[in-house]
Amino acid sequence: MEHLSYEFKEYVNYCGFDNLPEGLEQFFAGYREKEDSHFIERSFLTEVFERFSLPAETREMLTRAAEAVEADEKLFYFSKFLVWDMCSARNRCDVDNYSNMTPLCMQKYRELYSFLLLLACVVPSRRLLEERGVPEHYYEDIPFRPMEPQLEKLVQGDMTVSDFPWDMNFYTCSIFLMDRFLFIPCRFGDAFTMYRNKTSGKVTALWQPKEEFRRDGQLNGTNGIYDTKEAFTSIWEETENSITANPINPMGFVERAAVTLSKEEWTKALSTGDMLLALHVPSGPGYTPERLKNSMLLALEFYRTYFPELPVKGFWSESWLYDSRLSLVLDNETSNIIKVQRQFYLYPVREGDAMLRYEVFGDWKADEKKIELKTSLQKAAAAYMTTGARFNNLSMIVLKEEADKTDRMPYITEEDIDRFRQVVDSHLR
Repeated sequence: MEHLSYEFKEYVNYCGFDNLPEGLEQFFAGYREKEDSHFIERSFLTEVFERFSLPAETREMLTRAAEAVEADEKLFYFSKFLVWDMCSARNRCDVDNYSNMTPLCMQKYRELYSFLLLLACVVPSRRLLEERGVPEHYYEDIPFRPMEPQLEKLVQGDMTVSDFPWDMNFYTCSIFLMDRFLFIPCRFGDAFTMYRNKTSGKVTALWQPKEEFRRDGQLNGTNGIYDTKEAFTSIWEETENSITANPINPMGFVERAAVTLSKEEWTKALSTGDMLLALHVPSGPGYTPERLKNSMLLALEFYRTYFPELPVKGFWSESWLYDSRLSLVLDNETSNIIKVQRQFYLYPVREGDAMLRYEVFGDWKADEKKIELKTSLQKAAAAYMTTGARFNNLSMIVLKEEADKTDRMPYITEEDIDRFRQVVDSHLR
């Protein structure tokens, strides 16, 4: 039976979803129903039950909830469409479109629906990877990484999915662990362009116009702190032969003084919309430049082999770990945090210090003055913050041409480090 795109709203209205991704209707038009009798394959449910030794009441609840979806013809059809779309959304790099969904048409188990939807993605995602010829060892354990804590919550009576878009990466087998780091495709969307010198190979990034920065080269207003006296606005003056704009120092800040690049000497290396691999840092040992380099090279080879249609230009990531200010409080010779930082082309983002407060002090809104400081990092970070200075996230880029050099500081020079020390926190002086 063919379902035309105008029927989309009928399904949505019937199901009563509280939250659907924007633009979903265009993909619904291309969906053709597969004659599946089950929303979640029962053999896979059995695999989950046995792997995690779930109690009988939890097993029955999950089975009855899946049956409740299957018993409603319209909900079942639309749910199969959602699974089909979710399993392909990551290849479109729709990173954060999906989130928790609750169908009001379900009289029972509606709070469990988001988790069921994720579970339903595992088997079809595995099949898609099999069709690509991806060896099973790359993805066999991926869906189970977020599943264990989710099921522990469920046994305790908590049906919620805490971070649906992040967990979706794993249930759709779209994220891959290469040695030490996790990788998933994304599109570059920040407000600058990178250029490479045709002769020397040197890389520089130029910020787009009309963005306001503090004296320290961070975006004005980061952490709610504004530079009202000496902020500057980025410029972009382009002619047939050259571009004049504010460069990004690879230590993670924008320079006040503009530079001019000759188009004969420089070629574009990264621009908005280009494909990158988002790098994520799991907890644990081995956070070193050597493991970073190995992971990146493995990831490039993996995507080149199994996803050749993706024109990967390099890598992107955002984290508290990349904040250059950490180099002011940690031993630059021994700290792996600093050693890894120095392998990236860092740049400013608007995210403040909430992530650092969570990762270092244990709470997104932690007050460093009121908690017991135990670790050396906690003590060093708190001492720095008592001066009125603040940390903030930074993002990074590594272009694929430098992936094999990420144990040798391919972008940051000693001059860049010296310049950072001159500029950092200058808005507070």
